[in-house]
Amino acid sequence: LAAGVHPIACDVRAAPGAVVVVTGPNSGGKTRLLQAIAIAQTFAEAGLLVPVRAGRILHAPGLFASLYEEPRPDAPEGHLGMELLRIRRLFEQLDVGAIVVLDELCSGTNPSEGEEIARLVLSLLPELGVQAFVATHLLQFAARLAQEQSPGAHGAAKIDFLQVELDELERPTYRFVPGVAKTSLAAKTAARLGVTREELLERIESKKRSRGEA
Repeated sequence: LAAGVHPIACDVRAAPGAVVVVTGPNSGGKTRLLQAIAIAQTFAEAGLLVPVRAGRILHAPGLFASLYEEPRPDAPEGHLGMELLRIRRLFEQLDVGAIVVLDELCSGTNPSEGEEIARLVLSLLPELGVQAFVATHLLQFAARLAQEQSPGAHGAAKIDFLQVELDELERPTYRFVPGVAKTSLAAKTAARLGVTREELLERIESKKRSRGEA
């Protein structure tokens, strides 16, 4: 608050053994939500004051938190390889009943291959009885998973879904509501940051004029 930042309260409910898939646009708060969940669990396990209005946090034998990392020049594998190594570490280190916080699942490959790997991970997490919170930009995949959870569907592990709430102008409120996001708002984000055809062409023309090429 002293820095002029006002926290946005979010209600998060997940039963033991639940898998929660979180979707929404960039800069909508998905990573911050996962960080807040991990911090709250860590504080509670340590007997510290948890920054919540009210809540019930169950003891867990472990916490596995893996947030998205930018590719490094010294990485032993490419983007996809590093993602697969992250997934392997997840299952090597997980304890039964642990808390899992996994950001940007399978963002390092094309959507079809990423979906296949993501489906594998999400189908196996319940086998360990972990409580998992998984953020992904694979919106069509998440929508199909949600369809599989509909009444009458069979054979799919139980998954819950949270999406970034948007206001009437399609701006993130930084709260989360049930459901799957329908758009990443890529065009609006690009416009906000000045990456449109018109603005880029204007920059190109400006460079040409400055060189006397117009």
